[in-house]
Amino acid sequence: MLTKNPHILLVEDSEIHAELIRESLLSRTPSIRLSIVSTLALARAFLAENLPDLALIDLMLPDGKGTELLSSDGGQATFPAILLTSSGDEQTAVEAMKAGALDYLVKSTATLAELPRIVERTLREWDHVVHRRRAEAALRESEGRFRSTFEQAAVGMAHSGLDGRWLRVNQRLCDILGYRKEELLRKTFQEISHPDDLTETLAQVERLCRGEIDSYRIEKRYLHRAGHSVWVNLTVALQRDAAGEPLYFIAVVEDISDRKRTDAEKERLLAELDATINSIADGVVIYGPERTIVRMNPAAEKVFGPFEEQMGEPLAERVPRLRVETAEGAQLGLKQTPGWRALQGETVHGVIMVLYPPGRAAVWVSASAAPIRTGDGRLLGAVTTFTDITALHELQQDRDLFLHTISHDLRIPLTVIQGYGQLLSETLTREGMGASAGLMCDEILKGALRMKRMIAALVDMARLEGGQLEPKTVALPLGPFVLQLFDRLKGARLKGALDPDRLTITIPQKLPPVMADPDLLERILLNLLTNAMKYSQPETRVRLEARQKEDEIEIVVIDRGVGIAREDQSRVFERFCRPKSVQRVDSVGLGLYITRMLVEAQKGRIRVESEPGKGSAFFFTLPVA
Repeated sequence: MLTKNPHILLVEDSEIHAELIRESLLSRTPSIRLSIVSTLALARAFLAENLPDLALIDLMLPDGKGTELLSSDGGQATFPAILLTSSGDEQTAVEAMKAGALDYLVKSTATLAELPRIVERTLREWDHVVHRRRAEAALRESEGRFRSTFEQAAVGMAHSGLDGRWLRVNQRLCDILGYRKEELLRKTFQEISHPDDLTETLAQVERLCRGEIDSYRIEKRYLHRAGHSVWVNLTVALQRDAAGEPLYFIAVVEDISDRKRTDAEKERLLAELDATINSIADGVVIYGPERTIVRMNPAAEKVFGPFEEQMGEPLAERVPRLRVETAEGAQLGLKQTPGWRALQGETVHGVIMVLYPPGRAAVWVSASAAPIRTGDGRLLGAVTTFTDITALHELQQDRDLFLHTISHDLRIPLTVIQGYGQLLSETLTREGMGASAGLMCDEILKGALRMKRMIAALVDMARLEGGQLEPKTVALPLGPFVLQLFDRLKGARLKGALDPDRLTITIPQKLPPVMADPDLLERILLNLLTNAMKYSQPETRVRLEARQKEDEIEIVVIDRGVGIAREDQSRVFERFCRPKSVQRVDSVGLGLYITRMLVEAQKGRIRVESEPGKGSAFFFTLPVA
């Protein structure tokens, strides 16, 4: 009995045969679905809309041969068919098989009686055919997918024999190694492996063949066709047959040369950074995002102790334990320390602090700090650098003592000398002791005055270099300020080195005010004008001019004196510089140096233009208010 109720198409032009066939089939399977047509045309119309489980087709029909309904172009049949004929021979059988029929029957009483079993057998055969076709199609599809994956993979792929010879390679592997396919297939993996990496590769292959591992993955070098090394990430598995015997190796090769170069460059940069940090004379402390110490250089360890003892220590615990004070002696809170501020995203420069490490003497430092950020601005930590200025602080203390000694202890005896010198001069003159005695007293007074000016210059220099001078700048109308200054000088009847009557002043009335400290500006002008008159003939005039240049006021003092040699012009503003052409015995070479410091303290610049024998012009600038 049929295992299902098949839908059978019967193509038969004989009504008698059609009825006999119908009765034979229904006698075995009453529920069978049977569709009967008598011509090719009607059969084609039926097949256009239906796919039967089986077709019984008469070979000879009124409008053609039944084989025309079967595949005749070499394609596969889409349904099983049995050809029916009134008389048959070997040629008829061959014709039926070639047309795509599974069987053919000669219409007879005996055949019609066996027809249900023949139909059942044919359906079973068709099931086998369909299953085989599906398996073959799946295999072809799988092979197609494999070929596509193999050839189009973004990584190198290969099969190699147990002897190491390449059996199949894709284009990507050829590109990685620089070979054409036919060249690579003539080589073994041993030939193109870097000699230093071959031992490890062969050891892994042996483990794979012995079954100790299912696959292995290593980083190794192949030799490119051009001769250089190519770093790859190699993954290898072993394909075995049904009996478990090794067949061939499957290799996946990923080119990691760029990554290796990047890693090597990163390692080089880290080594450079490590050497740089360790060689820095200043202390360096690096904090991670958790506010813990992750790095210290040797200079920092000298102050804080070994890094191993503080690694991972939170800043919140370290600061109270360390004790930090300001330069004035006030306790510095955690949130005011440069490291903490940098961890909040702030950049800090030159904070003077006093550190009191446990068991060590106090350390004066100048500390700076900055946050460490990624390219997108994410905070990763902070770095703090500090310079040990303990020795400098001690020097500053010594300098302060020195300044006090000079400005106080040395000035007192000079004042006494001046006082008694003046009294002695007056006494000698009154009692008519002679002109020579008066001249000697005058020399004593001049020497004391020169000494007083030298001491004042040294004190000024020390204070300026020590940053003890804070300009008190205001918006100052330059013209009225200069006129008032020289009115005072004229009223005081000052003559000699600074003679107001020799001065020509040219300052435009519409000139905007300057930002300047009146006391410092007065000292600058007096220094430059005194020099101009000192080093030029008494009958020549000195010019003071001013003009605006963008956001600055430029002031110039011009004389017609001896001038300055070209080789000396670049250093006249240095300490203790006394140009050969203008040396005087009463000069220590600090006047122009102090003048430069006073100008720069007010955010200005100073320069000189001079021609020996024709005079000099000193230019300085101050910001417009």
